Amino acid sequence: MGSEGYDRIARLVYVLHILNYNPHGLKANQIAEQCGVDIRTTYRDLHALEDYAKVALWQDNGRWGLPEGAFLPPVSFTVPEAMAIFMAARLLLSQSSVYNRDIETAFQRLGGIVPVPLRNEIRKTLAWMGRRKPNEQTTRTLNELSRCWTQRRCARIRYWTLNRQHAVERVIEPYFIQPAALEHAIYVIAFCHLRGEVRIFRLDRIHDVRRLDDEYEIPDDFDANVYLSPYWGITATGEPQTIRLRFHPDVARIAQETLWHDSQVTEPQMDGSAIVTLRLAITTDLISFILGWSDMVEVLAPQALRRKVMAAARRIYCTYGEQDTIPSSELLPLQQPSPLQVPQSHYAPEESQDLQLDMFDDL
Repeated sequence: MGSEGYDRIARLVYVLHILNYNPHGLKANQIAEQCGVDIRTTYRDLHALEDYAKVALWQDNGRWGLPEGAFLPPVSFTVPEAMAIFMAARLLLSQSSVYNRDIETAFQRLGGIVPVPLRNEIRKTLAWMGRRKPNEQTTRTLNELSRCWTQRRCARIRYWTLNRQHAVERVIEPYFIQPAALEHAIYVIAFCHLRGEVRIFRLDRIHDVRRLDDEYEIPDDFDANVYLSPYWGITATGEPQTIRLRFHPDVARIAQETLWHDSQVTEPQMDGSAIVTLRLAITTDLISFILGWSDMVEVLAPQALRRKVMAAARRIYCTYGEQDTIPSSELLPLQQPSPLQVPQSHYAPEESQDLQLDMFDDL
């Protein structure tokens, strides 16, 4: 059987999935649009399902559909497995800020073989995702880099780093593609020929990508999970250190309930606070997390992290200044710092001026 025959079989199976996913049926032009074919091809496919595959399709006012329970997909899920699919769809909704048709069609197929209540919720999630504006360039970049990664082919890219004036051409060997929910972005972990080491590239900063004929091998000892484990987020720079954070009694329970990192150890204290110990590198992601707690979280160690958080807090204060009067009713109660203090001599003037962006290159 030629490739054309295989393509048609795959399309017929996909038609069954989308009809099963839409219990109220679809019009032929809607099926054609989702399959990427003309309407005449769709009619031939529908008749082939009826005549040769003996699928009992129904027709009503121009809509085609499947009777409930008439189609048994080749894959089925338990309720916990179906729930995992639903949660994955919700995570993708929060992670992606643009519409991606490939995500929609993937979950349409999966949504067609889960229990009806979850199927309806997946449909609502995808409908909400469909309201977002498409970004064809980002989608094309992701698809091309996905092919490079799966085929082990080098890619020539033009990459515009955040702290550069123009894009720079590089050749990379994709090792892994990692979505990041907090950043609403996708990152590519790759060996960079320009830098001669593994770097991380944000997908929407890649302005052009071309697949090369050159092949590569991912080192056997490379594991993206191990590579990212010393870091709070996707910013992979620096060596891991022992981080100790004190959570105020008002938020200590959150620290006890939440496991933010595999290395985390949380110790309740007699005063109601909690000490969280982690093994992480000092990165912008970690600093942002700490600042997000305002004065409810204090850095106890290391001193370098404490100084960076204090320098960032000073810059925030300088941005808003004393001229902005805040009503006393809106002020958070000030928390007394722990006995651990950092001598003023530790703060070099130039340190307080360092931008957090200086901590990384390719991001």
